[in-house]
Amino acid sequence: MVKTAESRAGARGWMTIVVALALGACGGSRDAAWDDTTPEGGSGGPAISADQAASTLETANTAWEGRDDLAQLQAAIDGYSQVVQSDPSDHETWARLSRAEYFKADCHLRFDEAQQEEMMNTFQRGTQAAERGLMALSPEFKEKMQAGTLMQDAITVLDETSVPLLYWRASNLGKWASADGFATLLSYKDEIRAVMAQCLEQDRDYFHWGPDRYFGVFFARAPAFAGGDLERSKQHFEASLSREPNYFGTHVLMAGDYAVKAQDRALFDEHVNFVLDGDPMSGGAELGPENRCEVRKAQALQAEADSFFE
Repeated sequence: MVKTAESRAGARGWMTIVVALALGACGGSRDAAWDDTTPEGGSGGPAISADQAASTLETANTAWEGRDDLAQLQAAIDGYSQVVQSDPSDHETWARLSRAEYFKADCHLRFDEAQQEEMMNTFQRGTQAAERGLMALSPEFKEKMQAGTLMQDAITVLDETSVPLLYWRASNLGKWASADGFATLLSYKDEIRAVMAQCLEQDRDYFHWGPDRYFGVFFARAPAFAGGDLERSKQHFEASLSREPNYFGTHVLMAGDYAVKAQDRALFDEHVNFVLDGDPMSGGAELGPENRCEVRKAQALQAEADSFFE
């Protein structure tokens, strides 16, 4: 099930945030990986040899290619999990696991009304996987987070090698917070924005110009008093699209966020139809599963289009 409220984040939601601020309300809580004080953060598993780990990773990567199928995706997740359980220092596989959990939640579970609780749990697992990867990548970052440093301050010790982990943590965390409610989203918005700003600076083209896509959404969804700016939103969306026009997710978000906020029905239809009429493989085989997922989101937007415009 596509949550259309997420795609437009309208005025009612932001009024909820204002009320939450006025009442001092707190959002939902979660357990971060750096709060776990068990040995190896509780991630240690049965040791396997380097050859076994390499074989398991290869098998998981092959399964990942078939991630349109939930069983294949789960096989990839299970394989990545086995690798990092045996070697928690493997930050690259932690990033793969975080992305795989995100895809499971966003492109499988979200479309099933009965799986919404599991969707939330999966976003949580994706967030924690990235957190464990960040701690494996940088002992200095781990030390800061375990000492209680704010995320937006701790990330200053990280370089561009951390961008995949930062990006997928923010993506999982943002979707979880949005689904949990506006008070929760409010609790994390400054942190996520700071993380994405660092991704924008260090590796702007990561995941098909994802940092620009994020800021396109942020500046469209936020009201003016919270930093919203439709012109800046448009600039970031256009920057992302100019460099990767065949990633359907950017078109879906520009339609559901920018075009709805701007009340531009023609632009909305243009981007939705680009996705619905396009070839998911136009960006190459690597983009196919993500683009097929975005087609389902575009279909949902099209079905409710009349309710978005006055």
